[in-house]
This record gives sequence, C-alpha cells and structure tokens, in this order.
Amino acid sequence: MTDIELISKKTRSEFQEYLVSKTLREIERYFDNYDVKFIPHPIELLPSGQRRSHVLQYYASINWGNYHDVKKILNVYSDILTDLSSSNDTWNKEKIDRLTKYLLKDGYQFIDGKLVSIKPVANFEEFENATNLLDKEHFKEYIDRIKKSVDEDPGLAIGSTKELIEATLKTILNELKLGFDKDDDIPKLLKQVQKALDLVPDTVDDSKKGSDIIKILLSNLGQVVVKVAELRNLYGTGHGKENKRKGLNERHARLTVGAGITLATFLLETFELKHNEAEHKRLKKQ
Repeated sequence: MTDIELISKKTRSEFQEYLVSKTLREIERYFDNYDVKFIPHPIELLPSGQRRSHVLQYYASINWGNYHDVKKILNVYSDILTDLSSSNDTWNKEKIDRLTKYLLKDGYQFIDGKLVSIKPVANFEEFENATNLLDKEHFKEYIDRIKKSVDEDPGLAIGSTKELIEATLKTILNELKLGFDKDDDIPKLLKQVQKALDLVPDTVDDSKKGSDIIKILLSNLGQVVVKVAELRNLYGTGHGKENKRKGLNERHARLTVGAGITLATFLLETFELKHNEAEHKRLKKQ
C-alpha cells in the first residue's frame, strides 16, 4: 500500500517548468536552503534540459506521501512564490495565479508568505451550523488557529482544540444561566453540561432499548473531553510546554482535532434539541 501523494504530479511539474527560467545556482539555492538532497540520475533517465533535470534530481529524494519530506518542498515553493510576489510584473502575477491555483487543488493556500494546509481535518462547517441559539463568533479564533496549526504546529492545534471545547462548555452553561467558577477545569465543566443536557450515563433509563450502548457512548463522550485536556497538558500550548515535542506529529493533532470538533458539535446540537423540546412543551401549556 503506497502513501497518498500530498503534492500532485501536476503541481510539481508546474514548479519544475517555472524553474527552467532560473539559473542552476538559483535552483540549488531554493532546494539547498531546506536540505533537500540531490540524487544524481543516469543521463538516459533524465528529461530534456539541464535545469529541468536538475529539479527532477532534487525531487527524487522526496517521499511525496511523507509530510516531513513534503514540508521541505512546500518551503521551497513558498520562497518561489515570495520572490515572484516581490515584483508587480504582469508575467509574475500570472505565474503566481497559475501556481497557487494548482496548490489550492492540492489543499494548500499561500498566506502571508507561507503555504498553509487547508485540507479538512474535521467538519468545522457542521460545528459552526450546529445551533443558531448561541453567539458563536468567539469560536472563530480557535477554529482559525486549529486550521493553520494542525500540520505546522501539532501542539498548538491540540491546545486550541482543548480551548475550543472549554469555550463550548462555558457558552452552554452561560446560556443556561448555570454558574461556574472561572478556574473550573474541563472535567468539572463537562459534568455540569452533561447533567444539564441529560447526558449523564447513570441517568439513562435501563428499560430503554440499547441503554447499555447509550451509557457506554456517553461515558466515552466524557473521556474524549478529559483526554483532550490531558493531551493538551502534555503536548499542547500553555503551562510552559514546548510547542513541539518528540513523538508528537500531525497525525496526533488530526485525531485530537477530529474527536474534539465532533464532540463540541454533538454538545451544541444536544443543547439546541433540549431547548426546542422545552419550547415545545411551553407552547403546549399555553
């Protein structure tokens, strides 16, 4: 089973063809700046043109399914785009538009001199649309930070996911006019929210079909919150922790973000459901 290529052949070819307009020294500078190895090939295996061949021999050292390898090339491409952006020349602008178009198809956007992954790691849209009963504008800063950091800085993505869950819990409690201490940790906040939304495992009616499964799911719901908080303390931002730790990579961040966003969405959807049920009962009594 081969890894999925993180940069398409078409995008690689477009940058290769752009570099044909550069000198060999310039090409070497782009790749050598990020320690991309040059792998010599027999001349019969090389394409026509010295510059085109030069790029291919740098490409040959890259595992296109490995993010750490691909990150080097993304840095190379970022430098190329930055250099192109330094001129107002019409040709340069057209070339930027063409190159960034292909990068966008691969899931990368050129922002503030860097290529940022915009590949979905969770359904943020579902989270944002989970309820219309709350002001969710303050969630945006967490979501933006998660999107930008999940590949660049896994620790920050994990820390921001924890903060988003905490903000979700506090927002629900505020809306329900249930008090909490500003120093309450996530497990304590979760217990309050679970109780308010009838999500406490022990309160599930044993006679209800599938009650045992529901209890397990609700119990695991709580564990997701607690474990995200614990992972944040180990690897995430805050408490003087380093942003990058040995053994922590984007896979862990994607798992944490996916679980955290799914959980936060479920809580908001449950909040809206309970609100609508209460409103329906109120109207029936009138």
